[in-house]
Amino acid sequence: KATGRSLRSFGGGMFAYPHGLYVDPDGNIWVTDGAASKDGKRGHEAVKFSPDGKVLMRIGKAGEAGGGTDHLTEPCDVITDKQGNIYIADGHGSGGATAAADYPARIVKFDRNGKYLKEWGRRGKGPGEFMNPHALAFDSQGRLFVADRFNFRVQIFDQEGTFIDAWTQFGGAADVFIDKNDTLYV
Repeated sequence: KATGRSLRSFGGGMFAYPHGLYVDPDGNIWVTDGAASKDGKRGHEAVKFSPDGKVLMRIGKAGEAGGGTDHLTEPCDVITDKQGNIYIADGHGSGGATAAADYPARIVKFDRNGKYLKEWGRRGKGPGEFMNPHALAFDSQGRLFVADRFNFRVQIFDQEGTFIDAWTQFGGAADVFIDKNDTLYV
């Protein structure tokens, strides 16, 4: 019988702003840390835990914002594809009115071991551009759906970052989920 009683916890004190949570098909738990701590020692990372809470991987540099192949800036969400490749929605602050034009707003793809493969996107309103890429989901065809929060849309890409479509019937999409029947929840 479900009681709502806590069975275990882990990760206490590790995060500045735990923002995204994803459980991969192997039961590993991924957390994005979407801001820097005041002491500059935590944040701007995606962390993979085993089901029992052991840290298995870190992507990004703790407390260091940036772009390129080894830094993240306010990552929002993380997801893996069927091959184990890792996708991170990077750039929570990119939707703010005062964000610099070059503020990261991208999807970053890594292989299953955390090796940088590619990225796409930048801050903007056009196809493949983002104003706060906030959440990620895959459909049964392997298409990546991105909640482009402050552009008030969901953008769809193939796994190499090729733009497929944008659906604009949504408000500021904070999350996306696709069930086993390919029903999209926004």
